Amino acid sequence: MEFASAIIGPIVESLIAPVKKQLGYLFSSMKHVRNMNTKMKQLDGTSSDVKKQMDTNYRKNLEIPTRVPGWLEEVEKTKEKAQSISSTGNGCFNMKMRYQAGRNAFKITQEMESLMDESSKITWSDTQRPLGKVNSKITSSYVPLDGDAQNHFNSREKSFKSALESLQQDHKSKVIALCGMGGVGKTTMMEQLKKAAEDKKMFDYVVKMVIGQQINMSKIQQDVAVYMMGQSLTEPSKEARADRLRITFGNLPEGRRKVLLILDDVWETIELKDIGLSPLPNGFKLLLTSRNENICKQIAVEANSDSTLVRVDVMEEPEAQNFFWKITGVSQQHDMELNQIGSEIVRRCGFLPLAIKLIAKTLRFQEVFVWRDTFQRLKKKNLDENVQEVIKISYDYIKTEEEKLIFLLCGLFPDDFNIPIEELTRYAWGLRLLSEVSTLGEARDRTKTCVQNLRNANLLMDSDYIGCVKMHDLVLAFVLSRVSKGDHPWMINHGDISKWSRAEVKDSCKRVSITCTGMSEFPGDFKYPNLSLLRLMDGDKSLKFSEDFYKRMENLEVVAYEKMHYPLLPISLECSTKLRTLILHQCLLIKLPSTIGKLKKLKLLDLTGCLNLRIDDGVLINLVELEELYMRVDDRKAIRFTNGNYAELAELSKHLSALEVEFFDNNSTPENMLFTKLNRFRISMGCGLVDNTNKNMHSFENTLRLVTNKDELLESSINELFKKTEVLYLEVVGMNDLEEVLMESVHVPQQAFNNIRVLDVFKCENLRYLFTVPIANGLVKLEHLTVSECSVLEILAHSENGGYCAIQFQGLKFLRLDRLPKLIGLCNTANVIELPQLVELELDGLPNFSSIYPEKTSATSSMSSNVSAIQPFFNKQMLIPKLEKLGIWRMDKLKEIWPYQFSSSDEVNACMLRTIEVEKCDNLVNLFPTNPMSLLGRLEELDVSDCGSIEVLFNIDMSCVGEIEEYSSNLRLIKVHNLGKIRELWRMKGESSSDILIRSFQAVERIEIRSCERFVNVFTPTVTNSDVRTVMKVSIDGRRTWEETRGNIELVQNNQEINVISKAEIISEVDGNIPDVESSIHPKPFHVNHLQRLEIFGGCKDVEVVFEIESSGSSSINNTYLTKTLHKYNHQPPPLLLPHLKELYLWDMERMSDVWKCNWKKLVIPQNQSQSYSFHNLTEISMSYCKSIKYLFSPVMGKLLPNLKVVRIWRCDGIEEVVSNRDINDENEEIISSTHTNTISSFPFLQGLSLNSLPSLKSIDGGTTITTTSIHDQFQCSQVGVASWLLCQYSKKIYIENCPALSRVFPSNVVGQLNKLEELRIEECKSMVEIFESKEIKKDGVDSTTNVGDGSDDTCTAITIPRSANMTLLQLPNLTILEIERCEVLEYIITSSTLESLKQLKKLTVKQCKAVKVIVKEDGDLPELKGFFPRLKSLTLADLPDLKGFFLGKNEFKWKALEKVKIYGCPQMMNFTSGHSMTPKLNYIHTELGKHSLDQYGLNFHLTNATHETQLPMCSTPDLIKLLQFPWSLSNLVEVDAQWIDKLLESRIIFPCKELLNLKNLEKLSITRKYGESKIEEVFEVAEGTNEDVDIGMQSVVVFEKLKEVTLGGINTLKHVWKSNRWIVLNFPNLTKVSIVSCKLLGHVFSSCMVGSLFQLQELKISDCESMDVIVKQVEDSETRLTTTEVVFPCLKSITLEKLPNLKGFCLGKEAFEWPSLDTLEIKNCPKITVFTNGQSTTPELKLIDTTFGLCHVTEDPNSFIKTYQQEGWQF
Repeated sequence: MEFASAIIGPIVESLIAPVKKQLGYLFSSMKHVRNMNTKMKQLDGTSSDVKKQMDTNYRKNLEIPTRVPGWLEEVEKTKEKAQSISSTGNGCFNMKMRYQAGRNAFKITQEMESLMDESSKITWSDTQRPLGKVNSKITSSYVPLDGDAQNHFNSREKSFKSALESLQQDHKSKVIALCGMGGVGKTTMMEQLKKAAEDKKMFDYVVKMVIGQQINMSKIQQDVAVYMMGQSLTEPSKEARADRLRITFGNLPEGRRKVLLILDDVWETIELKDIGLSPLPNGFKLLLTSRNENICKQIAVEANSDSTLVRVDVMEEPEAQNFFWKITGVSQQHDMELNQIGSEIVRRCGFLPLAIKLIAKTLRFQEVFVWRDTFQRLKKKNLDENVQEVIKISYDYIKTEEEKLIFLLCGLFPDDFNIPIEELTRYAWGLRLLSEVSTLGEARDRTKTCVQNLRNANLLMDSDYIGCVKMHDLVLAFVLSRVSKGDHPWMINHGDISKWSRAEVKDSCKRVSITCTGMSEFPGDFKYPNLSLLRLMDGDKSLKFSEDFYKRMENLEVVAYEKMHYPLLPISLECSTKLRTLILHQCLLIKLPSTIGKLKKLKLLDLTGCLNLRIDDGVLINLVELEELYMRVDDRKAIRFTNGNYAELAELSKHLSALEVEFFDNNSTPENMLFTKLNRFRISMGCGLVDNTNKNMHSFENTLRLVTNKDELLESSINELFKKTEVLYLEVVGMNDLEEVLMESVHVPQQAFNNIRVLDVFKCENLRYLFTVPIANGLVKLEHLTVSECSVLEILAHSENGGYCAIQFQGLKFLRLDRLPKLIGLCNTANVIELPQLVELELDGLPNFSSIYPEKTSATSSMSSNVSAIQPFFNKQMLIPKLEKLGIWRMDKLKEIWPYQFSSSDEVNACMLRTIEVEKCDNLVNLFPTNPMSLLGRLEELDVSDCGSIEVLFNIDMSCVGEIEEYSSNLRLIKVHNLGKIRELWRMKGESSSDILIRSFQAVERIEIRSCERFVNVFTPTVTNSDVRTVMKVSIDGRRTWEETRGNIELVQNNQEINVISKAEIISEVDGNIPDVESSIHPKPFHVNHLQRLEIFGGCKDVEVVFEIESSGSSSINNTYLTKTLHKYNHQPPPLLLPHLKELYLWDMERMSDVWKCNWKKLVIPQNQSQSYSFHNLTEISMSYCKSIKYLFSPVMGKLLPNLKVVRIWRCDGIEEVVSNRDINDENEEIISSTHTNTISSFPFLQGLSLNSLPSLKSIDGGTTITTTSIHDQFQCSQVGVASWLLCQYSKKIYIENCPALSRVFPSNVVGQLNKLEELRIEECKSMVEIFESKEIKKDGVDSTTNVGDGSDDTCTAITIPRSANMTLLQLPNLTILEIERCEVLEYIITSSTLESLKQLKKLTVKQCKAVKVIVKEDGDLPELKGFFPRLKSLTLADLPDLKGFFLGKNEFKWKALEKVKIYGCPQMMNFTSGHSMTPKLNYIHTELGKHSLDQYGLNFHLTNATHETQLPMCSTPDLIKLLQFPWSLSNLVEVDAQWIDKLLESRIIFPCKELLNLKNLEKLSITRKYGESKIEEVFEVAEGTNEDVDIGMQSVVVFEKLKEVTLGGINTLKHVWKSNRWIVLNFPNLTKVSIVSCKLLGHVFSSCMVGSLFQLQELKISDCESMDVIVKQVEDSETRLTTTEVVFPCLKSITLEKLPNLKGFCLGKEAFEWPSLDTLEIKNCPKITVFTNGQSTTPELKLIDTTFGLCHVTEDPNSFIKTYQQEGWQF
């Protein structure tokens, strides 16, 4: 029995398991659905993150992983399936539906889990997309400009307003130039304009750069890139960087293309093309400041933009005098003599603000004789001299010699540089310029004092960067003129270093400061025995120093290197005696050699930013006088300390006063360190130090970042520094409260943290409270407090005796409490907690609070009668009078922020809130109390998302509001996202007081509502009675999942007579379900007519008409009222609809039948251009995915759209015409005809017409169906009425793609009126018979093709219209580009009668048109002209299987400008032209394979079927035959450039063995695959076997005499580039460059028997080839083995080996290698390399090797170098 059970048991289990699974679907149906919904929310978040990252990469031109688009598509499909499953259940008894829902939910959940798992494996990189592949500052909110009273001059207001108005004109590009003499205040005005532009949010990006006297274009390009892309450019050349910037600007997202570029202090013409801005794109503004007006004009010409020149003049005399006397502090009536002298001084300063400011500061508090002397010094000089004299006077009156020396040190920095005061301190200290100063700390205080005095004297200016100052360019010019003279001049050059001459500098030079950009070698005779300071910046890896560089520099005291790739360290004996300051900022050093220890006088050593640095033992211990040591790097590439380093650092710490260091890895706890002498420090344990960014980058605060446990922290004694610490980050395991980590010797704990300004506490799992009340009250300087992820924290402050006392954080400005699941309050007693300075509060993940603010009276919350159920975050005694920003996230129990009901408005203290952000609070019902008015006084932004219980934002009980006098509002932005229950923004109860509401919401500019399924109302009737003209944008995306709510979204509730002239009047951008709103007239119009951009996006399924103009059928008002209203408009015009609207975007509106629907009788048509009328500023219309609409607008609308520039229509399945006459009938015929008498032309400025994927489009303009009753009228209409409305005749650019029903583009009656057409591109129009409709005249003079009507309509019979006398042939005088592709039935492109007009055509392309027989069809005798196509440069004929020739007439052609001809896939073409073709500029013919040389016939070839067949076997590979075109073959192939040639990339072999001898003219080979896979395994095939087998005759060596360049990329299947064997050897005697990238299967590049022929090879780059193990592979066959023991590459200068994970060496044979020219070697990410060559390698010119770990100086051969560094632990 047991035996049977053992068998049967598992069988039964296996049978029951699937049954249980199926039953689970039924009984756990809702559980599976809930799990699915939970997963869907998680997947939504993941999907959102992926989209954001994709957008970021797109904007920065970074690679996007290939899987991402497909993954996102699968996510959308999965979400659609999930949404189809009901979340409300299917009833208890509907077993089938419950089962199906459970099973489907379970499977969808598994799919979601799989997608989320896959997303975690997506790898994002910082790899730039190639230029051929690729497709700042964000402005702040508005604050009124309130400039310095001393700098605000009435005489400047007009200039300022003029410049500001030019910036505000956003419809096109513009150059605004501020011009004036130096010191007049151009930069000051520029800064004021910049601030105004930022405050008013006029631009999406504001980019500012200072140019200066010497243009450094590389720096300008990099600065622009950092502003726009957030990263530097990597392209090597100026042109490539310019290309990258151009593409970046072009790829700015739609709606974020307004850019302000500021170029300050321009002295020479800037080439805008070098920064990608020539011409200046639309929406871009260029703001210049310059002394030279002509330069500004030249820049404006290159920008191809309008320009505004604003002259900034000197002050008017009265304001100049007033300015002077204000600064001096002397009353003009005080002393008549002073008054007279002062007035003359002002005149001598030429009313120049800078000069007046300087001299006034100098004379402040001076005696009268000083004034007299100053006037005498200025009396006999001109203005320029006086400016310099003024600066000299100010300089002479500097109080101390130390201040003068500090002032002169500022001249070491470039123009407009943010000069760090810390750098001045280090230089002054190192140069011993400060008297009676014994330490660096004292020097720092003295320097700051000097700088402050210089700032007060206006010789230095404030900087935007903390810890920095700036110097005016005129003052800098004075300094440079002073220090460049005398016995010990300074040498300073921060411009074009190529213009620097060593002869200009005396041997007695004392200071040197040079920006080394572009310098390749420092002068060998750079010998300055008196040099005391050497400052070098920005030297790249090519910069070389002589080995005796420091010889004779025995007086050197300060060496400062910044961003030098390889600085030569001062380790010679000459430097060891006096060098006191050594600064190495962001230098690529590999190690600090022990010889640095010889610098016995060194006081300061700064190694900041030296990545992966190693320090030799003996360095630190020997720097016996070192006071300050800075070693902050990066937590990923920090300094690699050895045990010896740690021991030396501990010894050194005994006399250090400043230390910046990061302790990592196994030695994260410092041992035996002495911290007591440190006064200045930034130290981290177990983590990295966080860089100060942007404007704080030069600030320094005493900082501790400690990630450790309590025991290690106490053992390290680092807590000795707490009393000096300003920034403290604690992540300490085992810490129960802050007091536990103090020193035992601390007797007054509350004073231990007196200096802390920032306190961050993270992941302290044992922390129950942060500090005691005494400790809390001791944090007198605390400004920023963050507590996060402390799992058991209950309160912040703990009162031990439970007594009552006040807790005051008197300086706290920022408080963030994050993910504290046990937190129940700020204190365990009801103490008064005062936060008098708190400005920003962030609460995230606090599950125990149901409100933020407590009740203050007995009023109960509407949510619950049980007051105790409401647990507030603040208690009643909390004082927070200055809170401006409140952020609340993930508070699960939160039901309200403020108590819901108040009896009067003074229940809430005066509120300073400016920003409220609430997210993921699902139980939050009431965002505001019933009386929110007191909270809205200063509120500017409101952002609410993912709160599932909110139904209305402002639920206002008017009975609670009361009277509020003089109440105003600043609320500008309301954002609502993913609120599942929200139905409206405003809801009013009780009697409405519209005045209060107007004041409360009148400032709202933008309303964004997204993913709100049940949203109904934007504006209620009460709100619409107000003037809401400030509303510029309402964005709604209410994508709902059930159909029953269709039709209930309204912009305005229409339960009473409400003014809604049209939807457009209250929408600027609509993103969702907006149903049709009936239009009516109301005596009080709804003022939102300032809108400039209207977007209706997504899900507007019920809208049928967008703009209903003068509708007489409105059901919302009766006929009597309508009659009265219309009668009223007989005396005054009706209100205009959107007269400022410029851009209209319509997307996914399924039922829309009309954009404009007019009552033609009542429509007012303007009679002249100056008249204002509705829509007259509209410039762009885009419509896509609108399935029902059949046409865009009627002819009459053309008169209302005179400024229209762009029309785009995509994927509108029902569209049949763009402009249609179908509304023309007897009733409105008179109106149509009358419009022709006015002075406004239709579409006079139309630039572009784009039609894409319109399956029903039959005609662009409805000129073929005119329904009038008389033949005469039809003729008149065709001649005057309809033709003048045709849209296509006005466009400059027309693009048509995938319109299969369109048979013709241009009807015959406009072919003579296409003078504006410049570009025409037509693609994939399967029914296209003719592009330009032709006319054939019968013998009786009647046109046989012009039929008006086809006879099928009852109202019209088919007739023919006689050709009018003024009808002309097709003329295309301005056409420059004509491209036709994939039009299957098109037989020709143009007729010969058109040729004479094509004088501007530059590019002609015809591709993949199966039926095309000729390009130009003969339609009559041509005049005897040979100059057809005089400007045609490019001609492409491709894949035209029936093409017989370009033109088969007998005429001769002279192609004067033709430079590029590409022909392939035209097997029937026997002649190009029957007549002779002359091509003086044509040198090559391009086939799909590449470029071929021309034979003696050029385009004058004449083939027959016989010659065709005899030449067929010219190539043995069918794939190559398809790529070529007779008579061009492999024998005249010059270049192969295959990037997109799928036919070639799908071949296994590119050039078969039999074709190698035909490649005698090949010069360049480039095969790259950017996307997808290829099948190529071998490029040059060398077959195995005998000579007879390969049919190559007696040839054993194939020589490619002309091949110079080989580039291969992205060919993952490639195994061999070329190979040689005993039968065939390939030689490349002239090959100069080889580049192979991303060929995963390629194992080697050359075989050993080939390398002997590479005499001319100069550059070799191999990168990202996973299987590459050697570069040169030994051939095993003895017959082909190298016969020499030495290989020479005589010309090879550069080798790059990068990302080759399996590379073992360059060559592993025994041969010796000589590299006489090699000076550049790069080996990166090649971890398995063990040797360069097994044999000896001789590299006499190689001085540096660029490696994974940095740039290394080379003193040995590459083999020894690799071995040495590997032994030291470095990985290549």
